[in-house]
Amino acid sequence: ISNLPRDLSEEVLCRIPLTSLRPVRSTCKKWSTLSKCGSFAKKHLAQAKVAEAKEFMVVMMMNFRVYLMRVNLQNKVESSCIKREAKLISLNDDEEVDISQVFHCDGLLLCISITKDKTRLVVWNPYWGHTRSIEPTHQFNKHDSYSYALGYDKSSKSHKILRGITCLNPHFDEFKIYDFNSDSWRVLDVTPDWHLRTIHHGVSLKGNAYWFAYSETRETEDFFLVCFDFTRETFGPPLPLPFEFAVSEDAMSVSSVREEQLAVLYQPWDTLKMEIWVTSKIEPNAVSWNSKVFLSVSLKQLIGPQFQFYLGSFFIDEEKKVAVVFDKDYKDKRNMAYIIGVDGSFKEVDLGESDARCYPLVCSYVPSLVKLN
Repeated sequence: ISNLPRDLSEEVLCRIPLTSLRPVRSTCKKWSTLSKCGSFAKKHLAQAKVAEAKEFMVVMMMNFRVYLMRVNLQNKVESSCIKREAKLISLNDDEEVDISQVFHCDGLLLCISITKDKTRLVVWNPYWGHTRSIEPTHQFNKHDSYSYALGYDKSSKSHKILRGITCLNPHFDEFKIYDFNSDSWRVLDVTPDWHLRTIHHGVSLKGNAYWFAYSETRETEDFFLVCFDFTRETFGPPLPLPFEFAVSEDAMSVSSVREEQLAVLYQPWDTLKMEIWVTSKIEPNAVSWNSKVFLSVSLKQLIGPQFQFYLGSFFIDEEKKVAVVFDKDYKDKRNMAYIIGVDGSFKEVDLGESDARCYPLVCSYVPSLVKLN
């Protein structure tokens, strides 16, 4: 079969699942060369988009490992399913590396591993299997909080990494940016009058990054969204949320929707009523929210009287009118996915045993042809 004409080989191999690329490339040199060709990759990804009409993929971090998950959502929630497709292992074939943070942008994954003695940053394109290690240029301090984001300059198409450090004593924020073209870090001359809420992950949208942030006075804390514009290399103004954050025990999370909009999840600790709102417009300097909430359900009735999300991540399917939230079940020490319909329908999916130190984190994933120099 290795003697098939090239055009016929392309037609056959472009129909294989994305997770089968690795064994295909290891079968023979001819197939390995073919699968790394740009024309083949375009055909392969076009076939993958057709397949995603029924199922789509997300990248998920669980127990300090990164997995590719296949999701099949239905209007009838009980018919929906989530399956672990594969563990992504190309970061380092020779040793297991604990991943503490993952940030997705443009088909690339920024993976951060922070240990007692060093911080490791690797940008990874799982489709090609390419990685790029980046020297972090700082020493990890266990008393500080770190946030990372991956984005790109729309004018030059150059990818960049933003690193924010929130120092607790004294309390201040410092930001550095890494440019792929120059292969160097620079300190940003920004002095915001707010702090990133580093306990929550940020998301990428249209090459920019969005986080929850807060400003504090002696009496209150005000919460909002902030955007970092990777083209202008600056933060935009505070962007209002569609809800009023009450106390630090309240749960909230942010997610991207089809690389076009943002969605936010909010759950007060006292009522346990979960709401998800979707933007109607989102730019670095402006945001507006749909007048009608996307989903509003009582978790007391669905899961139990004491259940509350803490550091859960989520995504939504507007067409199927379904949300999927990932979090921990502390009682049974399991990673869980909760599929919730806007009509109140509900399904639990057990994702396996949970490491108490690591919260499951999900992000959208679309294979990319971007190559890392």
